[in-house]
Amino acid sequence: MARLTALQTPARLASGGARVVAEIDHRNALAAILREVNETVLARSLCFESGSGSSLTLEVAGRRVLRLTAATGIAGAESCLAAPVLDDEHKDALIKLLQALAAPRSELRVISAPPGRGSDGVSVGLPVALLADLCLIELNDTGEAGEPEPVAGPPAPEPAVEVEAGDEAFLVRFAAHMGPTLTAWLIDGGSRDGKSDGPEEMVSHLRGFLDDESESVARQLDLVSMVPAGPVCIVLAAALSEGHSILCARAEGGILLGVIEGDATQSLLAAWNAARG
Repeated sequence: MARLTALQTPARLASGGARVVAEIDHRNALAAILREVNETVLARSLCFESGSGSSLTLEVAGRRVLRLTAATGIAGAESCLAAPVLDDEHKDALIKLLQALAAPRSELRVISAPPGRGSDGVSVGLPVALLADLCLIELNDTGEAGEPEPVAGPPAPEPAVEVEAGDEAFLVRFAAHMGPTLTAWLIDGGSRDGKSDGPEEMVSHLRGFLDDESESVARQLDLVSMVPAGPVCIVLAAALSEGHSILCARAEGGILLGVIEGDATQSLLAAWNAARG
């Protein structure tokens, strides 16, 4: 229904025939970019242009980003431009490029064209759903001017831990809003350093991982964060055979590492927004 609504929304054309996908007052231009890719099934070349003068050209098909073919006014695009097809190792670099393009207070436009020569054949690329999950963006959300409020999900379960007041307890509030889907978790650093919940064996494994890999985790979070050491939440890995995934969140000087049971994409987004609010 969200995609049908988007198709029925009148487009505003800018000079040169470009279509405006995000006005200057849009609250999340990155979401507008990802939703544009999500609505593209046939192979196309999408050139996104910012009012600031920067641009990125993506070849997309089947709601996947196949490759980056051009970049203007944005640093750090070399690795993606050199890749014949984007894969998992490029996702963090691509997200940073898209975030740079979607700078606040700039109109965002797109020009759609046939894909470039040599784009025939099977290319896997990066699913736009994966990019949206990593950026905590709901692809099927629509609204009026600006970024809409998150889609209401099922009622949040009763918190598994006490929700403490104050900004310093953000990670604790986040874990509480995740409820029983967060099987085990541990906070490293910040005012709630050492706080944990869940089976002791699982918490012990999380503690050992952070003891060995805390610097690597911090670098990984910086790759997808809007600002250095800023608040961010990602899913590090998934064990699909067991239905578990690993959650990592950073806020207020602390890092939360946890084990999620099943597919908790919607509850993750709702919990993050609830804790932030």
